[in-house]
Amino acid sequence: MHVHSHIWDNRCSIQFKCIHLIPIYFCLPLKAFNITKLIPIIFLSACAVQPIVPQQWTIEPVSLYESGYPEGTEIISVQQSTLRAVLSNFDSGEVDMLDISHPDHLQRIARFKLQLIQGEELTSVAFHPTLDMFAAVIDAGIKPGRLEMRSAKTGELIDRIVIGFGPDAVVFSEDGKLAVIANEGEDFLFEPSNKRFYKPEGSIAIVRLDASGRFTHHKNLELANNINNEGFVVTQGGRFLEREIDWNGDGKISKKLDFDGNGRIEKKKVLLGNFEGHDVYGTETNGEKKIQIPIKSNSLALLEPEYIAISSDGKKAYVTLQEDDAVAYVDLVNERVSGYCALGAAHHKIDARYDGWVKFDQQMTGLREPDGIALAVKGRYFVTADEGDTDAADADQPMSGGRTVSVFDAATGALIGDTGSQLDEVAFANQVYPERRSNKKGSEPEMLVSFELDGVPYVAVGMERAASVELISLADPFHPKVVSLGKIAGDEEKSPEGIAHFIVNGEHYLLTANEMNGTVECFKIVKNQSKQP
Repeated sequence: MHVHSHIWDNRCSIQFKCIHLIPIYFCLPLKAFNITKLIPIIFLSACAVQPIVPQQWTIEPVSLYESGYPEGTEIISVQQSTLRAVLSNFDSGEVDMLDISHPDHLQRIARFKLQLIQGEELTSVAFHPTLDMFAAVIDAGIKPGRLEMRSAKTGELIDRIVIGFGPDAVVFSEDGKLAVIANEGEDFLFEPSNKRFYKPEGSIAIVRLDASGRFTHHKNLELANNINNEGFVVTQGGRFLEREIDWNGDGKISKKLDFDGNGRIEKKKVLLGNFEGHDVYGTETNGEKKIQIPIKSNSLALLEPEYIAISSDGKKAYVTLQEDDAVAYVDLVNERVSGYCALGAAHHKIDARYDGWVKFDQQMTGLREPDGIALAVKGRYFVTADEGDTDAADADQPMSGGRTVSVFDAATGALIGDTGSQLDEVAFANQVYPERRSNKKGSEPEMLVSFELDGVPYVAVGMERAASVELISLADPFHPKVVSLGKIAGDEEKSPEGIAHFIVNGEHYLLTANEMNGTVECFKIVKNQSKQP
């Protein structure tokens, strides 16, 4: 396998360096999103050309772990002190324990079946930072989910607790004394008697542990009603979520369905019911896989916590609310949501057409809508992977997803800088750009992890649609710079989801859990020997 070590060709030999008017704009309240009002402000930023400095680090593949399943390897978490990793297999409901002490040969040392019942799904795992245990969260569908603590040696259940609906991520504090869970509450249900769609509300759970790893305290934090919160983007119609929903109640999700009962499956929209007083439509050729839930206002039901970053002192957490393009601030000491930060929109050039030609020359304004989040520079910044999740019904709406990695001041929520078009351009330069996704969300940055190399802050981000991982320097946080890309092995679809960083004998490594082909790739971050100018 060959990984390109030179990521910039002649087309990509310059980057745009903007003065700091953009961060000022993004801190403004966004009570109503009006694209015509945004344009004059966006173009206030004056740009100058700055040469790209040659990269100092490269990402090189060193090994590939195969789970034996065609898909399902979703989340991976490392215990640095023992050089082990825990890996979730969502398709089988199993957890793999990996020995990562020899990065060139990842070895499975155990596999634990969690004995899930029908309708349950393993959604996330996390290795406890010091104890010989790991946490697993289970989505129980229409019932509240649960958090389990299990032995990392035997898989034996040590403790369990019921938490909120649809738990989707779990993260430990550095001292291991608490865990924070993002209860996404993503599943929609349909009541045919009144033709109403409904869903549980998302929440954030705080669970405290004793020295033996057992649960001593639990609190579910409800999210505030933000309809009148000026920090949030309130759309005036035209945006929706595509969700899989069992509309006809047959216990499965049909890819095509005769919604109107006329005996034909046609490419047409059919009114299926309502959600919070707004019409819900489906297209028969998409069936129950892509039912369109309208976003008309900031509903409590649509506040869906996605992922978590916890400060090193265990006092604060930052939780992405992807569909609302926001981050929730959580006070872990007083156990309350202390505020929200609206993330605004990214503005840069993209390839916006699936037409066989890749040209990054079309202007884009896209709501960031991040999935992953991490803290950097001793908690001074939070960094987001701006994947996108909503969809726009017309061209007057901003696109979904910033196609960026963005840096924010953790104290104020002010935008510091983002990667602009670099993620997709670097993917294209390395021949992994998914052109079929150009008119959608591009390469889709998914999850990220932060660390330091020679005292300089970096993040690594998994590119879900580009089947790769990109390394980004935060040496200048106002201008984050992509310095390298590592390609995941194989020609089939990979979809890296989880990502982790670890160190062996002073050398830095990355792991990506590739959910669509059942593998984990290990990369080494290698320092170039050439001198820097």
